[in-house]
Amino acid sequence: MIKPKDPRELVIALLKRSICAVQVAAVLTDRWGTYSWATNHIGFDGLGQHAEAECLRRANRRRLEGSTLYVAAVRRRNGKVLSGRPCEACSRIIRRVGTVVYRDSGGVWRLL
Repeated sequence: MIKPKDPRELVIALLKRSICAVQVAAVLTDRWGTYSWATNHIGFDGLGQHAEAECLRRANRRRLEGSTLYVAAVRRRNGKVLSGRPCEACSRIIRRVGTVVYRDSGGVWRLL
């Protein structure tokens, strides 16, 4: 995959990598560029891993402050765009990130 320059295009391209019924992808960027990305998946313990939490786990902690997290979701079965708004558990985790941008069910990018 050729990495797009726009992180919104990258997060949409990453959606296809998830094997879950609801595919979710997250990308972290800062002024130097994209430095972390993830998709939701089944973890080693058999429980689902959220894309936002996995993206933050993989990120360089020193770059989190002032970063932007992009999140998008789609239904695997029919490709219907779903709201990528992070759940309450992920919202508590991502407080250190400067800005969160998610794609709503209408396909419009919104600030959290």
